[in-house]
Amino acid sequence: MKKIRTNATLSKEVTERELKHRELARSAAAESIVLLKNDGSIPTAPCPIALYGAGAATTIKGGTGSGEVNERYSVTIEQGLKNAAFTITTDTWLREYETYMKAEKKKTNKALAKRIISSSSDDRINIMANGFQYPSGMLITEADIKESKKSGCETCMYVIARQAGECSDRSLEKHDFSLTQTEIDNLKTAASSYKKIIVVINVGGPMDLSSLEKIEGINAILFFCQQGMEGGNALADIITGSVTPSGSLSSTWPQKYKDLPNAMEYSYLNGDTTNEEYKEGIYVGYRYFDSFNIAPRYEFGYGLSYTDFTIEHTGTKIDKTKITVTAKVTNSGGTYSGKKCVQLYMSAPSGKLLREYQSLAAFAKTDLLEPCKSQEVTLGFDITEHSGYDEQNTSFILEQGDYILRLGESSKKTKIIAVITLDNTVVTEICTNVCKLNHDLKEIKPPAQTFEKTPENIHRLSLNASDIIPKKNDYIVPKPVLSEKTKAILEKLNLQDMLKIIVATGTFDMNSSFLVPGAAANTTSHLTDIGVPNAALCDGPAGLRIQRTSVKLKDGKIKPVEAMMEFMEYMPWVMRKYLLGNPKKGTLLYQYTSAFPVGTALAQTWNTQLVEEIGKAVGTEMAEYGVTFLLAPGMNIHRNPLCGRNYEYYSEDPLLTGKMAAASTKGVQSHDGCYVTIKHYAANNQESNRNHSNSIISERTLREIYLKGYKIAVKEAGAKAVMTSYNKLNGVYTPNSYDLCTKLLRCEWGFDGVVMTDWFSTGEGLAGNGLAVKAGNDLICPGGKDFYKAMEKDLKAGHVDIKDIRLSCARVLEAVINGRTGKT
Repeated sequence: MKKIRTNATLSKEVTERELKHRELARSAAAESIVLLKNDGSIPTAPCPIALYGAGAATTIKGGTGSGEVNERYSVTIEQGLKNAAFTITTDTWLREYETYMKAEKKKTNKALAKRIISSSSDDRINIMANGFQYPSGMLITEADIKESKKSGCETCMYVIARQAGECSDRSLEKHDFSLTQTEIDNLKTAASSYKKIIVVINVGGPMDLSSLEKIEGINAILFFCQQGMEGGNALADIITGSVTPSGSLSSTWPQKYKDLPNAMEYSYLNGDTTNEEYKEGIYVGYRYFDSFNIAPRYEFGYGLSYTDFTIEHTGTKIDKTKITVTAKVTNSGGTYSGKKCVQLYMSAPSGKLLREYQSLAAFAKTDLLEPCKSQEVTLGFDITEHSGYDEQNTSFILEQGDYILRLGESSKKTKIIAVITLDNTVVTEICTNVCKLNHDLKEIKPPAQTFEKTPENIHRLSLNASDIIPKKNDYIVPKPVLSEKTKAILEKLNLQDMLKIIVATGTFDMNSSFLVPGAAANTTSHLTDIGVPNAALCDGPAGLRIQRTSVKLKDGKIKPVEAMMEFMEYMPWVMRKYLLGNPKKGTLLYQYTSAFPVGTALAQTWNTQLVEEIGKAVGTEMAEYGVTFLLAPGMNIHRNPLCGRNYEYYSEDPLLTGKMAAASTKGVQSHDGCYVTIKHYAANNQESNRNHSNSIISERTLREIYLKGYKIAVKEAGAKAVMTSYNKLNGVYTPNSYDLCTKLLRCEWGFDGVVMTDWFSTGEGLAGNGLAVKAGNDLICPGGKDFYKAMEKDLKAGHVDIKDIRLSCARVLEAVINGRTGKT
């Protein structure tokens, strides 16, 4: 047995780092909460408050699956209000619900534990499908009202909660997207019993709130989302007015679900989870609502405040293709300080290509402005980044005509500030066709665009086609730049050694010479004697997900004390004994990490500087515990609000998605040897049947919507790893797509890092292991003996050759040698 090293600590005391990161998590959560409605009832001073609803005492901090974080503790909404000196008057109702919810969760977890024993290997990675759903709660009775009003309580807060996550999509039938009758009845009862009603939405994405329109007396609505470990305190900060709301929606909320394009054809709703047709094309989110003249409930970028702001356009400049807009933002209110997000949209002319009504071009968030104070913000972008893709000529183009700039605070609240006129149609980038359709696809088309009349005195600028030099891609695969140390080690390796490097060692490799308890996998533990470090790969869309506590046994093995997933606690005792360690028979080890707001919540801050600070904080914890690859950020597009993992992802808009991912990447990778892994590449927009679903998308839609965010994260922030997804893309499993993994990533975008597969996405009936490496994947995850044997088999069959293996091996080596483990 090799000696196992770990950076876990022997002390369970709270560290300065934890306290610092708690402060950051709290400020990020407060800045991401979106105020949807308010008649002036909030903010309010601490007072007696009647608290009801599924998310009140059992607040959902994040989604299920790999997006979970094992923090020391998290603050519920109930506890946060108590910490802010509110008196909770409904303790009996809350405790009864808590007991009922825990009993229901126990039933679900027992069923999951039983299922995992009898399920196939293909099903085990989807074990969380149809997992626990929070019950909507008991009816509020006259006795509950009477008890709560003994102290003179006149304010009620009702917290609606829904859980979602990996492996399954949100269910219309189960009211994942709408209120239950119990919740409607409870809100009616509350509205007739209390003077003030505050509704809090503790859900990872939009909901149908039409039922609230029929209930008189609802004074305020807040979209709390899922706010990590400090969510309860952050909400209390908003309610008391110690923080003014400044969050803005990162995705459109429809009036009702069927307002979405092809709504009833999504995922499981059409009875076919195998083929998913992206008929809406580029018209995703606000692009659809704006282009098809459909009114949303809350538009993209929407968010109220306790104060008022004015946004004054102060100038627009053009330098060849670089556009710069400046604006003066003034807090015109007289009481509260606040922050404001300024958004710039552009409408492109439709010619050969039909374009959306408008698309986000740039955004900026102000500092905290006191009443009557102003700040000038700058919004800049390169107009070529908003080219449309012409599939017929395999080129990005800007077409002749007027490009209208709109400045404002949301997609619906803007003013035309300038018009840029392009004298001739021009090619901005010459590409080649990728990920070709193998299926007949009819995309929807919007009605003819009618823009509002442009003011006569509007600022007009000219853009000359002759100033644009097209980028031409040559599709020659760049050779990896290797350090001398990497070259020296590579020369020592035989074929078997190289296979051990490109096939990860699996989650439960106890022969690892470097171990982070709770890591999703390690690279290789077999070659440390010749200088190849063993790097840890850990989940982390909302913070570093590793084991909170573990035990080092007398034989040197390290075992977790607590199960990473709750259902494991209900597995047969023989299996639990194998998986879990006894804290009384060894040395206890601690790894407390921070649970930050989920991806959707972070995007709602519209604050890239703040997101970068959170990335730095996660990188600090990676360095502390010896983690090389963070399996985050998740950056798939919010194509449909029913996607189970939308909470992990940022937005319906590719620019906002890319900028948030780039900020996170810069933060994490500011720590030497710490890398992000942007995922799930690509078009992974549903969880139902995710291992076998086929995303059917036009190349134009793929390039303009679903790939743009990845391109930004790679080109602007230098993301060092990419994870391919489970699904097929136009008939080809993404790990097996040379177009995705090599032509786009490496040849067009200049990516020079590691491409890895998602966990168990290769194998029989799935993507081929050897074909994945040949396509450009460098690391097969989670790895282990079966994957190693499969790779040997594919090598003999000619699905992959030794040149491909050596190339992937070189990329992985370069990363791990210069990674965190190499410096520990």
